[in-house]
Parts: sequence; structure tokens; C-alpha cells
Amino acid sequence: MTVMFAADIATSVRAVDTAQWVVLGVTAAALVGAWVMAKRASSPSQRQPLPGTYEYDMVGTDLLEPFGPPAHEARIVGWFEGAFLLVLMAYAFFDRGFAWLHIPGTPLFIGEIVLLLGLAAMLAQPTPMLTAIRRSPPLKLLGLFMAWGLALLLFLGLEHGIDAVRDSAIWYYGGVALLTLFLILSNPQRIQRWMSGFARLIPWLIGWLFVAVVLDAVFGSDGPFTPDSQVSIFAHSPGNAGVIAVVCLAFVWLVDGDSKFFTPSQRLAITAAAGALLLLVGLKNRGGLVAGMIGVAAILFFMNKRRTQLLVILLGVATLLASVALVSQASVALFGDREISAEQFIDNITSIVSPGSGGRSQTTTTEWRLELWTRVLDDVNSEFPITGYGPGPDLGKIYNVTTNIDVPLRNPHNSHVGVIARLGWVGFGLWFLMWGVWALLLVDLRSRLAGMGRHREAGLVAVLITGAGMILVNAFFDPTLEGPQVGMWLWFFFGLGASLQLVYHGFPPLALWKEEPTTQGDSFAMTNAPDESSE
Repeated sequence: MTVMFAADIATSVRAVDTAQWVVLGVTAAALVGAWVMAKRASSPSQRQPLPGTYEYDMVGTDLLEPFGPPAHEARIVGWFEGAFLLVLMAYAFFDRGFAWLHIPGTPLFIGEIVLLLGLAAMLAQPTPMLTAIRRSPPLKLLGLFMAWGLALLLFLGLEHGIDAVRDSAIWYYGGVALLTLFLILSNPQRIQRWMSGFARLIPWLIGWLFVAVVLDAVFGSDGPFTPDSQVSIFAHSPGNAGVIAVVCLAFVWLVDGDSKFFTPSQRLAITAAAGALLLLVGLKNRGGLVAGMIGVAAILFFMNKRRTQLLVILLGVATLLASVALVSQASVALFGDREISAEQFIDNITSIVSPGSGGRSQTTTTEWRLELWTRVLDDVNSEFPITGYGPGPDLGKIYNVTTNIDVPLRNPHNSHVGVIARLGWVGFGLWFLMWGVWALLLVDLRSRLAGMGRHREAGLVAVLITGAGMILVNAFFDPTLEGPQVGMWLWFFFGLGASLQLVYHGFPPLALWKEEPTTQGDSFAMTNAPDESSE
């Protein structure tokens, strides 16, 4: 009875004049964002000291006494942390081939299994999650976004069964952000371990991504396949590889400014390799190329020193490879209808701004994408402006989106358009405000930390902004956010960024900058004294 009543209400809502609902939805989302920012500005507990100073009554060591890491952390929390980090790195190394691992005969994928383990850990280890969320504008907006998606799933998606749950990944992967916050609340020093561990993996990751992109080109559609699927174990999106390479580049130049992890020669080698990988990605995937170029521009923007050094290395690599390609006239048919050649790279650059100038397949032309997105937006505006189609309907069939017969798409080849199509303009308004508020607060946080001489922490914040920005840009070209191999990384960046913002605002359980001796070795030293590292 309740489901039928809810369906009747949804039908009535959809019948209201389109223009009125669009205006109402966007206005409501804007009001929510304005309220969040007003609350933040008016809250005395969140007013900040001037750059260059710390107020010890906000983040002093005395606050850690009642709220510090528990003396006896539940064992399941450690299990979850290990599984969580292992899955994130496996997604970075193996992309779709790993993402499709699941219990045979069931829709329970490895990413969802880890999320369930995290939920169990949250129940076993009490933390002030609700208090933290109330103190964080981005997390409050995330809560609203997820609540809207859940409401649509319950009221519009139940009749579609498991397909509706699959289509809800765009919002329920937001749980990764909350689980990231939970882990940091349980033990703030995890941030130091995570960064140290990631630094050790960067050389291996960059080297493997070259191999992964080539293996995807050679075996990406021919197998061997992940068990109980039609996805090759070597399937690795070149766009995702490009984004990961630039994230590694950002870490090396922005976080490791004082060469704590890498020697100058190692920095040179990693930078050259990342630049060459980005050029290789550009031969196959325009989205990855655009996202990577924006990421490099962001790195240069956030750097205070050594911009020239980074530019010289990247331009040197590009010039060397271009010269070899032009002089030798080399051409290798590695990516199907796209070759490894200077001419192909120029064609890809041109196709970004010239509709209809992509590859021969319809799925690689700018014109086809724009036409598809326009059709989806027109239909949503005229029929379902508030709720969108909701979770469940196969948009791939409705709009004849055919990029891979074995693994058909259910969304319109653009994750942002997919948010509008699945969650309507209300959902998109929340999506836009959530990421806008998150980015603005982190840009402000990065500036304040840099002004205090906290260059390492400022660099970490800049890496999060750069990484999330590249993923969101790449999502314009491919529906990447609905898959765990990208979606979980995006929401991890979101959760870590929101947690760092709470650190600065002096939320007691996250007061990382307590007085303690500087840690030796390859771990971060988050103490009250500014570090001497440079960007």
C-alpha cells in the first residue's frame, strides 16, 4: 500500500509543469547551499585564526585526552582498514579487471563487500560521526545527496529490482567518504601511514600503468576474462591511467617538496615517466588527456617554487617523443582504429574542440556525444525534471548507447548527465553544490596552511583537489563514477578532504597537530612547528 501511494505521488509530481519544477529544484538546492555557508560563517567555533598562527585552545593537546584514539580499537576496524586500502590500490593497479570480481552467480562485488565490512566496523567502534558531519558543510551536503538518492530508490526503483541498486552507485559510493571519516576518527594518525604507504607504491604504480595500458589495447576485449563476466582481466581504462599518473605527479611535487621520500633523480624519473604515460593515454582517450592536462595545470598553479623545473622536464619529454615520432614517421596500430603516431595525437587534440572529428566509430566522436547528452537533457526537462528517470530504467537501451556489446552501458556516457538523468535537477543541484563547497573550503584550507608554513599538509590538500578535479573532468567523457574503480577513489578523496578540513577547524578527535617529537624516517610529522619543506 505504501509503495503504491508513493508511486502515485511520484506520478503526480512528474505531471507538474516542467519549467516550474526546474526553477523550484535549482532554487531549493541553492537555498540549501546558502544556508550551509551561512551557518559556517556564523558559527563561532569555526572562526579561524589569521594565517601563521595556531590557537591551542582549538587544537591543543588537551583536547586529545578525552577524544584521542581508543586504547583498544575493535579488531574488525583494523580488518576493514586493511581490506579498504588493499581494494583501493587494486583498483588503481588493475582497474575494471579487478572491479568485476564478485561472488559467482550474485551481484555482490568486492567493493560492496568491503563497504559492508566497513558498516560492521562502524557498529563495533563508536565514534562521534554525527557530530563531525554536523561540523562539516560538505558532509552535510553529502548526507542530503545520499538521502535524495535513497528516497528515489525506495519510491521509484523497487519495481526494477537489482538494476535499481546498480544504478544507485553514483550516490551510495558516497558511503566511502563516511567510512574514510570513520577511520580517521578512530585513529587520526592513519593519515600519516596512508601517505607514507602511497609514496612507496608510486614508482611501481607508474611503471605498471604503462604495461596495463598496452595489455588493455592487446587483450582488452579478447580475455582471459574475470570469472563469471565478459570483462577481461587486463581491462584498464587509459583515461583512468592518465589520471592516476598525474595524481602521483602531484604527490611527488606538492607533498614531497623537501625530498623526504624521493631523491632528485627519482623525482626526475617519475616525472618523465608520468609525462610519457599521459602522452600515450592521449593517443587513445581524449578524456584522460584533457583531465591530465588540467591536473598538470593545477599542479603548476599550487606550486610556489620549481615551476620551471617541472615544466622543463615535461616539455622535454613531449619534445623528445614528438621529434622521434615525426622524424621516424613511426606508426603502430595498437589501439584499434587509433595508431601510435604524431598524426593521431594531433587528431585527438583537434577532436576535443571540433565536433565530428573523432575516430571512425560513433562512440568516439564529439558530435555523437553532444547529440546523446542533448537528447537525455531534453527528455528529462520535458518529462521528469524533479526526479529524473530514477534508478532502474536502462538508459543504454532507451538511447541506444552501444560501446561494448559484451558489457553494455546503462547510462548516457557522461556521469554528470547521468546524475541529472537518474536523480533529476534536485539531485544535480545537490551534486553541484556539494562539490563546489568542498572545493572552495579546501582551496581556502590549502592557502591557510601554506601561509602558516605547513607546506606538506597544504600539498596534501592540493593533491586531493587536483585528483578529484581530474576525475570529475574525465567523467564528462566516460561514465566512470558509477564504477567502483573510480567512484571509490573519488569519494575517498572527498572524505579525506572533509576530514582535513575538520582537522583545521579544531574538531577534537581530529586534532593532529599535537606537540610530539618530529617523526624520523618516511612518515609525516604533524607537529605544531611549521616544516621547512617547499612546494
